[in-house]
Amino acid sequence: MQKHSYDAAEKFILSREFFGMKLGLDNIREFLENIGAPQKKYKTIHIAGTNGKGSTASMFASVLQKQGYKTGLFTSPHLVTLRERASVNGRIIPKSSVVRFIDKYRKILAERKLSFFELTTAMALDHFAHSKVDIAVIETGLGGRLDATNVLNPILTITTDISKDHMEILGSTIPKIAKEKAGIIKPNTDHLIGMLPEKAAVVIKKRCKELHAPLHQIRKKDFNFEWEKLSITSNLDNLKFHSLSPSLVGTHQLKNSALVLKGCQILKENGLKITKKAVKDGIENTVWRARFQIVQKANKPLHIFDVRHNFKGVESFVKSVQLKFPGKKAYVITGFVKRKEHQKIFHLLAKISLQYNIVPLSTKRSTDINELIRSIDFKNVPVKKYGRLETAYKSVVKTSSNADIIIVIGSHY
Repeated sequence: MQKHSYDAAEKFILSREFFGMKLGLDNIREFLENIGAPQKKYKTIHIAGTNGKGSTASMFASVLQKQGYKTGLFTSPHLVTLRERASVNGRIIPKSSVVRFIDKYRKILAERKLSFFELTTAMALDHFAHSKVDIAVIETGLGGRLDATNVLNPILTITTDISKDHMEILGSTIPKIAKEKAGIIKPNTDHLIGMLPEKAAVVIKKRCKELHAPLHQIRKKDFNFEWEKLSITSNLDNLKFHSLSPSLVGTHQLKNSALVLKGCQILKENGLKITKKAVKDGIENTVWRARFQIVQKANKPLHIFDVRHNFKGVESFVKSVQLKFPGKKAYVITGFVKRKEHQKIFHLLAKISLQYNIVPLSTKRSTDINELIRSIDFKNVPVKKYGRLETAYKSVVKTSSNADIIIVIGSHY
């Protein structure tokens, strides 16, 4: 019988933010062992990367679900509710399951002082075991080596992309960041990489060699990216496709799709049943909110929602807008946390912007928008600042016409 309400359980989970970010595995590993090591009760795929890991994880989960596997998916951050972080066959963790977990382990969670991310990771892994999933796709939170998700014994690990982000934590150079991402590589376990910068690829390859982990990478001869059509052709053995069109829009999603296709080939070679039909249906029917999410309503401007928040991510977003809506410019509502490459980001956005509408974020990590406006060259794009997102949105809707585009982009907050 449940002792507490969902609101009480959520309040307890959110209170873990008080303990801040903890990089290290001892605490969560010991906790998981104490509750029966749920992460050992099903197969896992572990995905790291600066950009693209959430979309890749979501596509992978979609393929596995179409194949008939009961599939868990763990991603972060969330958009609206923390329950989004853990889902089984597309259904987010029920409130009753959150309450069950907190009621059952409240005492030990409090004693161990698990951080917010450690707790939500443990809750997801436990939920997947409780749901008897066949396989779970797990996205790292930050980095890899010391990330709370790095307690798995996966059947496949993937590095999607490496670029400069979270440099205050992961390091200021590409090789240093790559070393942290390479921490998810496991001995004798297949590792797949995307189109990484050479300095990052060298680090990953060295780590794979040390651990005797078979290395796989995306090769140009295996794929043809049709950028204008936003489709991909695959020449992989047993997974040949002509003009596969991912449901997730954007040039970057073609690269993510290539990772999923190559990853499926690796899993097939290792004995996991995955048909061409499941791959096609999964990639062409993935739902992943706020990743170039286009919303069109009658008598309203077209909206695009996206959570890209670093230079490489915004670069691919801008290219996608230019391809999808050639010649058009948009009213951009945006906000970012501190320590991003703000000047570079706004230079990119200037290519598609009629007007910037900048808002603070509901977190102490939010950049100071007054300081931002003073320090940035906005390339002659008009700038307005607002105290709240809702105020900015209402103003933009009132100013824009039905023929315009409204883009909401920036940090998840």
